[in-house]
Amino acid sequence: MSGQGLLRVPLGAIAAGVIALPPEAASYVVRVHRLREGDRFVVFDPELGVEAEATLESIGRRGAEARIDAPRPAALRPGRRVTWIQAVGKGDKMDAVVRDATELGATRIIPAISARSVARPAEDRSQRWRRIAVEAARQCGRGDAPRVEAPMSLAAALAEARAAPSTEGGALGMCLDPYAETPLGARLAALSPGMEAAFAVGPEGGFTPEELGMCAALGFERVRLGALTLRTETVCAAALGALIAVSDARAG
Repeated sequence: MSGQGLLRVPLGAIAAGVIALPPEAASYVVRVHRLREGDRFVVFDPELGVEAEATLESIGRRGAEARIDAPRPAALRPGRRVTWIQAVGKGDKMDAVVRDATELGATRIIPAISARSVARPAEDRSQRWRRIAVEAARQCGRGDAPRVEAPMSLAAALAEARAAPSTEGGALGMCLDPYAETPLGARLAALSPGMEAAFAVGPEGGFTPEELGMCAALGFERVRLGALTLRTETVCAAALGALIAVSDARAG
């Protein structure tokens, strides 16, 4: 695969030609990774999912220039649209969820405020989560990054996921609940290749009975992830890891 193993640098508005690297990108390439003139790297646009190989042309006191090759669709992008609704937890737990969701193929992340959410993050908190998503995409080799919404109520988040444009295969909504009768694996087995998936996860303490009812009313079936009760920030890695395993098994 072209560009495999090269340093990856997020960069918007990729176009062929010689450009002055933005200050942050120039510092990352020259000072952090100590690339020299003539060295190759890859730039990618996390918004559009395109990438291009680049050559470091010159290094100056005030910046650096790079020659960008012809852009191409990013080699590694999720094969399925996946929305992850996460009720915001305490501290930096949402940071970990955004990082895991990005590395495991989520295409949209919606931070939700539920009845048992202790934290009430400001809307601009999503900017920090967006930066985390872009950095996670860079580290894992992904050519795009998920859309990270501003925090909203659980009801609004569920409605947003339900209103999202669906693929030809339709969409499947799942609400993670350790007391549900249906195992997650049984529902994942029903996913066809073109089908979207949407997950909803509660905060510490889980969703209230009323919220579980709202999830069901909006098409999110209650499913359990094994016999153990996981921490809210652990569920994402476990559930999306299971989705990848099922999808890869079918592809193989």
